[in-house]
Amino acid sequence: MKLDISVTDGWTRLEYRSFDAYNEATKLQEMIENFHKREGHYPSRVLADMIYRNRENLSYCKERGIRFSGPALGRLKKGEDRNKAQDYRDECERVEVERKFSLGKRKCGMGLVTTKLKETAAHVVALSILLLNLRKIQCAFLQFWDWLLGFLQPCEKQMVIQ
Repeated sequence: MKLDISVTDGWTRLEYRSFDAYNEATKLQEMIENFHKREGHYPSRVLADMIYRNRENLSYCKERGIRFSGPALGRLKKGEDRNKAQDYRDECERVEVERKFSLGKRKCGMGLVTTKLKETAAHVVALSILLLNLRKIQCAFLQFWDWLLGFLQPCEKQMVIQ
């Protein structure tokens, strides 16, 4: 199975899965539109693998004011200089997706899917993605629980001694 995942604010989302071979670059625009539907705005930037960098995707992002990480296609124009520091920061942040794949394969069983039915394999992968998010879900739940306990406790009265 081939997967496309996205990571937004530490949350991992399964964007697309297929049992057929496909070119990932053809799904970028669909993933950006899904983000727009979920969040109500386009992302300010897209940090993607080199396979996603084609003329069609670059022009699509440019039309919507989305900064696409990575070098421009073709040679650098005379006098043009790349912001190497920005490229390095983008690449460091883009690696987060690769880390999620690695963690999913090592700790969440994504690399050990041996089911025979496509539906079962899809569910196993979806559960692996859920496990990737479990720590973040746990932290959110504990923060809510802490807030709720603080809200329900009566205000403590202070005694002032002079």
